[in-house]
Amino acid sequence: MKKIKFASLIVMFSFNVNAAFTEPEMSQLNEINEKYIKKEIESREKLNAAIKESIANLPKEKSNILKLHELWSQATKIKCRLSILESLNTDAETASKYECLANEYTSEANFFNSTY
Repeated sequence: MKKIKFASLIVMFSFNVNAAFTEPEMSQLNEINEKYIKKEIESREKLNAAIKESIANLPKEKSNILKLHELWSQATKIKCRLSILESLNTDAETASKYECLANEYTSEANFFNSTY
């Protein structure tokens, strides 16, 4: 009997969550999320290129460049986690996360591009 009640609650909750959004709203939310995910991917690719170019231009500093990138990556994860606390478990969580990552990757890429 408890299992049936529990299953019923899950079904009702799932229906209510899905019913909270219209199809256009869901589509718009997906578009926003995809925009920021794409921005994050592009920024990460630019960062990887900047790191490679820094290493090519400063080969003696390769280990320092790679160490800095590793530390910067750790800081980025923590910084973005903290910066999106208000949007956790909201519709804005995905976009906020990827926007933060994109911005941090861009900052790091700009730094590496300025080192040579």
